[in-house]
Amino acid sequence: MSVVEIRPPEPARDAAAIYALIECHRATLSQWMTSIVRPQSAADAEALLRQQMEGNDAGRCAHRVILADGEIAGICSLHGISAAHRYARLGYWLADSHVGRGVMSRALGQLLSYAFEDLGLHRLELGCAPENLRSCRVAERLGFKLEGELRDAQFLGGRFWNMRCYGLLADEWKKLR
Repeated sequence: MSVVEIRPPEPARDAAAIYALIECHRATLSQWMTSIVRPQSAADAEALLRQQMEGNDAGRCAHRVILADGEIAGICSLHGISAAHRYARLGYWLADSHVGRGVMSRALGQLLSYAFEDLGLHRLELGCAPENLRSCRVAERLGFKLEGELRDAQFLGGRFWNMRCYGLLADEWKKLR
C-alpha cells in the first residue's frame, strides 16, 4: 500500500512533474475537466500552480499536491471557501497510473480533516458527471450523500453533461472517522 500525503504546491519545484502527468494522462483528464488540461508546457503548469498558491494565500481555496510514495500523483483542492457560510467545494484528479490503489481516498481523507478540523467548515460539496464512475465512487466511499442531479450543468468535450451533486456535513464526517 502506498504512503499518501498531501502538501501545498511548490510551483517551481512541482511544475515539470505536474505537466508531465497532465500530458501523459490528458485524454482521461480532458473527459471530465477543462481547467487542468489547459497547460501546454511546464511554464504554463508553473503559472497555474502560482495562481493556486495565490488563492491559498488569500484563503479562497486550499490546493494540495497528492504524493504517493513521494511521487506526485495528482491534485486535490477546496474551492470557493466561504468562512461566512463555512462551506467549500471539493475538486480532485489523479493520474491513471495511481488509480485503484486507494490513493485518492486517503488523500481526500487528509483534505477533509483539514477542511472540517482546521478550517472549521460545516459543509463540503462536490459535483461530477454520472458517467464519471470513478469520481462518483470516491464521493460515495468518503460518505458524501447524493443530493440531486443538475441537468446539462457542465459543458465538456463539446457536449453538455448532467452533474451529480454530493454533500458532506461535518457531523456526518465525524461519525465516519
